[in-house]
Amino acid sequence: MKKVEHIGIAVNDFNAACSLYEKLLNTKVYKVEEVDSESVRTAFLQSGSNKIELLEALSDDSPIAKFIAKKGEGIHHIAFEVEDIKTEMARLKREGFVLLSDEPKLGADNKRVCFIHPKQANGVLIELCEAIEYPRKAKVMALNLDEQLTLFQFRNKLIIPDDLTAYFKLTDTEIDSYNQDMFTFYKFDEFKSVREDVGDYRGVPDYRNIVNTLAEHENCFVFAEYSIYVEVFAIRLYETQSNQNEIYAICGDEYKVVANSFTEFIALYRNNWSDVMI
Repeated sequence: MKKVEHIGIAVNDFNAACSLYEKLLNTKVYKVEEVDSESVRTAFLQSGSNKIELLEALSDDSPIAKFIAKKGEGIHHIAFEVEDIKTEMARLKREGFVLLSDEPKLGADNKRVCFIHPKQANGVLIELCEAIEYPRKAKVMALNLDEQLTLFQFRNKLIIPDDLTAYFKLTDTEIDSYNQDMFTFYKFDEFKSVREDVGDYRGVPDYRNIVNTLAEHENCFVFAEYSIYVEVFAIRLYETQSNQNEIYAICGDEYKVVANSFTEFIALYRNNWSDVMI
């Protein structure tokens, strides 16, 4: 198991609980969704590296309704993130644990889940969850920029350096002032991984092979481009604060480190933009 993914809390009054935990954690609910198979409505809040799931029963025969009827409101489960849920389920069965389902189910927040019987864990209901990609009918709540930045770092397990954070907090007009000589600088909602931004780009140059040539490309995010993808510029992020965050100029499947921080890149760009090109 990789880490504690979240703590689930059963509640009677969904809206009141959301309001209470928003005040307690000083952050907003970032997602609300219903899991039909469990007849439950969920809300997610994230504080630092920790996540809380609030659960409200949608029917009297919901597992959450039965839990509250027996024990009252409170902690319902602790969830652990796993890489491969079926492999982990098989391991736990070999160790003698009793699982509440033979196959994983689709849960909230883009997860495939399975539960371990609480009698096997000192009365605590344990959830296994594996992140997957599938469409969900989820209502994503409006977040301010600080909350969006925090959520980005939590989900990607990467740290945005202070100089880039300061840049993203500029007004749209201030960011647009960086756009010179066919360069376009991105705002935070346009900040995507190399794969997301250009990994499928079939134009000239063709970027489809960059995911094979740029090591750990999933940690590199594009913040600017030149002349409609003739070149793009990406920053490498790390799991912890780093003394340097390499800036890559990328053209098709070729790349070059042109600076060791966003601040250094901007200084070079403003002095002579050709210095940041391949």
